[in-house]
Amino acid sequence: LPDDLLEQGKKVRQYNAQHEKFRLFHGTESDILEDGRLDYDDEVLSQLDYVVASVHAIPKWKNRDEATNTEELIRAMEHPSATVLGHPSGRILQGRDGYEVDLNAVLQAMAEMEETKVVELNASPYRLDLDWRLCKRAKELGVPVSINPDAHDLAGLRDIRYGVDMARKGWLTKTDVLNSKSAEAVLELMN
Repeated sequence: LPDDLLEQGKKVRQYNAQHEKFRLFHGTESDILEDGRLDYDDEVLSQLDYVVASVHAIPKWKNRDEATNTEELIRAMEHPSATVLGHPSGRILQGRDGYEVDLNAVLQAMAEMEETKVVELNASPYRLDLDWRLCKRAKELGVPVSINPDAHDLAGLRDIRYGVDMARKGWLTKTDVLNSKSAEAVLELMN
């Protein structure tokens, strides 16, 4: 709920004010709706350090054409609060195909946006989404990649290793990966 998210943000800011050697970033995953809007309103989103924008209504997106899906992902990432494009194809390996989208065009558009935009490499062994070939394209375009374990419990944190393996296969180095940067560098990138 938006009020809970804003209350959580107050606690994170209080914590950060009390601790100099450790910093928490406050953010959320926001659903990309069918018209490219995000599911939280701008007042809430503007108070966060980051927003992972992701598609979750896969059946609806799968029933549309590639051009529409591509345009709406780009529109979502144009939102000033959208920081990271989460699990960009929506696929689940051996479970479901993703929706039709031209991720080369999405990455190109993200590279041309005024604010830095990041693409997720979802490290879950059931996703591995961003495909390793697109990791190389993100690198060529200067779009940072964030390797995220998609952990729903503590054990899921171990999945980060699969994301690192895919990043290496996609020619990424630590300079291309958001997670390997210092807190100061991440703050600079996001501001």
